[in-house]
Amino acid sequence: MRHLELVVAIADCGSLRKAAARLHLTQPAVTTQLKRIEDHLGGALFLRAADGVKPTPAGADFVQEARVMLTQLAALQRVTRRNTQSASAPTRLAGIPAYHFGLLVSALKDNVTSRTIKETGTLTALLTTGELDLAVMRQFPGTPLTLPPNVGHRLLTREPLFVGVPECHPFAQHEEIPLQALADDKWVMPEPDDSGMNAHFARECAKAGFEQRIAHFSSEAHVASTLIRESGAVCPLYPVGGTPPGVARLPVAGNPLVREVVLAWRLDAPVAEEIDDLCEQVAAGYLRLVEESDVYARWWRNGGALFAQSLPAF
Repeated sequence: MRHLELVVAIADCGSLRKAAARLHLTQPAVTTQLKRIEDHLGGALFLRAADGVKPTPAGADFVQEARVMLTQLAALQRVTRRNTQSASAPTRLAGIPAYHFGLLVSALKDNVTSRTIKETGTLTALLTTGELDLAVMRQFPGTPLTLPPNVGHRLLTREPLFVGVPECHPFAQHEEIPLQALADDKWVMPEPDDSGMNAHFARECAKAGFEQRIAHFSSEAHVASTLIRESGAVCPLYPVGGTPPGVARLPVAGNPLVREVVLAWRLDAPVAEEIDDLCEQVAAGYLRLVEESDVYARWWRNGGALFAQSLPAF
């Protein structure tokens, strides 16, 4: 099955390098695997060129049949899992520590085991191998998710990222702040990871005409809020939730800073049949959280709802 998936990925991507990225493998590993497959079959499946690869006539026939077989195997797995797994077997969930995660746990009621994981690569790998059924993931402009064919996904929310500034900041009493107004401020940012968040911030600051001055790295909210309050730094804040004492939470004018929260699931997992209902419950719960956050609720009512629920612009 892995060999079929590898050949189909090469055909879809037209490049060994791109296929390797899609399959979360190295390019040498893909090259070696393909050579073994071609040696076993007794002929070339792809013609190599400077701009990528193209299927040979034999390769095109192979890819066509491989797609049919993969579809049949996926259906076989779904039926087998449904018939062999007990109805009481818990859904295995992991994901980023966003509010959507808790809402999803609540929607699944008691029939769930969960853990928080921030790394996109780890979540993707666990979904690919079947160690997870569901995952709450994130993507930022410039770093889209790359998920395998056996994983479905759906946008839950397109969230603006607000900023936290000290209450003595010149814009603290404003309803929003232009990004360029933060050009001279020192920033607290989370440790860089594979989500692309830090790179997204750096690009948007550059578009606003300045280089972001990062003085502190911390992924702990209480540390970041202390640094804002005590050292006068500024920091990204997600829109949902309470505002720490001594901190003003402000939307950024034009909403240049954004993340998408995405639900991903294995297509052969029993919970796949519940996705529509789960997404509706998460959406309803999220709207309740919006109303509990004064700044976010005001932003939401002033046109933000359309932005937050729109399709991605990247």
